[in-house]
Amino acid sequence: MRVLATSLLGLSLFLATASASIPELAGYNVVWSDDFNGNHGAGVDHTKWAQVVGPGNAGNREVEVYTAGTSNVHLSGDGQLYIVPTLDSGTWHSGRLEGNVAEACSPGGAMVFQAELWVPDFTGSPAKFLGLWPAFWALGNDLRTSGVPWPKCGEWDIFETADWASDQNHGTLHYEDANGNHVDMGSPGVMYATGQYHTWAFKVDLRNSDWTQQKLIWYLDGTQYYQITGAMIGTYQQWVQVAMNDFYPVLNMAVGGDYPKFPTSQTVSGFDSSLRVKVVLEVGDSEERNPSNGLSVNKAGCKGEMRQNHRVDAK
Repeated sequence: MRVLATSLLGLSLFLATASASIPELAGYNVVWSDDFNGNHGAGVDHTKWAQVVGPGNAGNREVEVYTAGTSNVHLSGDGQLYIVPTLDSGTWHSGRLEGNVAEACSPGGAMVFQAELWVPDFTGSPAKFLGLWPAFWALGNDLRTSGVPWPKCGEWDIFETADWASDQNHGTLHYEDANGNHVDMGSPGVMYATGQYHTWAFKVDLRNSDWTQQKLIWYLDGTQYYQITGAMIGTYQQWVQVAMNDFYPVLNMAVGGDYPKFPTSQTVSGFDSSLRVKVVLEVGDSEERNPSNGLSVNKAGCKGEMRQNHRVDAK
């Protein structure tokens, strides 16, 4: 279903360009970013990313094995990151990166996670993409620091696609309700052109002093296509979990599982199936606020903490 989009006001999101540099977002400060500049074939900056190693599994029947090194995750040499799924002796290998910094939106502030992404155009032959699952998303940091289980930790799906929906994205929120049940709340789908770069962004907006009117907002190329308010979540405790806690970004290409189904002999292995990334950044708004209104003065709009990553079994 094509979603009617509304304009994004007060946030200048830039479309991708060749050899992209870190974009400036009006009214926001970049607090963490990667433009993937480096030599062709080089690995990622491990001060910024942890590279997950081992079977994906994750409880949803994925079949890939995530690898270290540069076979499945490497730089292009012209400002792109490639995450490449490969079939080797009957086993699918791929890559998963998790940000070494987790960010939380400050009270009264706003924060954006954003990436410029490319996925192949298999709309005319979806069987070639069967079982592949590229994604840009974020997980609640207490999953890896305090052992808070999924989905209670919270998950923001900013971009993900599969063969059956290769030209549409479903922005989704996963969390645990007050009764301990898994809830996934998401958009019907927004259409986009495959085979070219797009900017996908997710905004936490806590600038309304009424938490029920605060928002989580999804954007495609600077245009809003979905939002969730605190009132839709229902309880303040759950809203804190999904909107106010630290989250860290994840980039990966999963293979197989309940969402994309399973690869066949027609599924394309290698570079032609890669997820390509130009820029990932996290920004916070730079406005000062009046403490008399109950909102904190914070020029960063978000607060972050460096964490040592380890492998997690979510998604």
